[in-house]
Amino acid sequence: MVPVLRMFEVVVATAFYSGLCYMVFEGTARQLGKFGLGSSMFTSQKAADMLIITAIHSKSCIYPQGDHLNFMSVVNKQDYGRLHNYKVIAATNLADPSLDNMWNKVGWLLKAYHEYPETEWFMWIDSDTMIINPTFQLPLNKFAGKDLVIWGNETALLAGDGKSGMNSGVMLFRRTPWMEEFLEQVATLGRIPEPELGEILKKELTAPGYAYDSGLRDQNAFVYVMKTAWKQHSSHVMLVNKQYCLNCYWKDLLQSGDLSSDDKKVNFINHFSGCQLCTRQNKEGNYKECEAEFVKSFEYANAIFGKLLKRMPPRDIAHQVQLASTPYCKENERHKECRVAVTAVAAYKERKAEELRARLDSDDDLPVARRQLKA
Repeated sequence: MVPVLRMFEVVVATAFYSGLCYMVFEGTARQLGKFGLGSSMFTSQKAADMLIITAIHSKSCIYPQGDHLNFMSVVNKQDYGRLHNYKVIAATNLADPSLDNMWNKVGWLLKAYHEYPETEWFMWIDSDTMIINPTFQLPLNKFAGKDLVIWGNETALLAGDGKSGMNSGVMLFRRTPWMEEFLEQVATLGRIPEPELGEILKKELTAPGYAYDSGLRDQNAFVYVMKTAWKQHSSHVMLVNKQYCLNCYWKDLLQSGDLSSDDKKVNFINHFSGCQLCTRQNKEGNYKECEAEFVKSFEYANAIFGKLLKRMPPRDIAHQVQLASTPYCKENERHKECRVAVTAVAAYKERKAEELRARLDSDDDLPVARRQLKA
């Protein structure tokens, strides 16, 4: 009976890992959720001082080229994390089903706050961005006493300008009770449907010339929470708009004709806000220009990353799983980096299955392996 039992458990183990591998490639929250797994399971664990978080859609873009642009964005964030030894989450799922679409950033920041207790700093970066200064590191030691570093303008913020008051596309939070409390307040607003939410936010977003934009409702919520209790929050917040260009507006850099930085100002991240790269349905109709500049920014940074990462270890399995889970790699396995990622993930799953089979063959480890299968 014992050999038969072992053979049965080996079959179950193999099926489990084969199914898990399939689900990783599918990359949807629903499939992973059935086994209590999420994309955070495959997050790089290299450094403890900062975790970078970004997210793209799990489904393919309406505009096919959008999937490739999202893929470029993920590669860009991963390479920055590899270079500076930061952990990176490139999510393709919702962290909290009640916080969808643009509110996913709030859900992921709260999820990371609870799941990574050893991490001090959490940096959110929108997917429609490119890190264009690979060597620059934010001077975390200079942010002592601050719990949020974000681009903003205090005058516009207090006037109730939901667009110029602050930009939630790039944010740096420090682990403190204030971070959790502030994000929970924003999340509460995020769970209120339109048009009710708009009516609430409009009461404070009263800056002359500013019209409430539901497309910026997450950012509007940040401004709303800040403005309504600025005396309470101001000591926790550093509004950056001079020395560090946390999220440079792409049109400004296009006009200057220069992506590089100098001694006066660091062009750190190029933000293509308003471009709608996944749909091409932007209000200004300049999607071709947006796309061209996005690719230009990627190639500019990628050339620098290529030189700096040449002698560094290849992407770890966490990054490979993230790449393999992108809609672009699901449809383009022949792409060099996608092919490498898919192959690496398959080998990793097979290796894990073999390790479990070996443990099932050992009388001493059999109870442990059984518990692992049940888990």
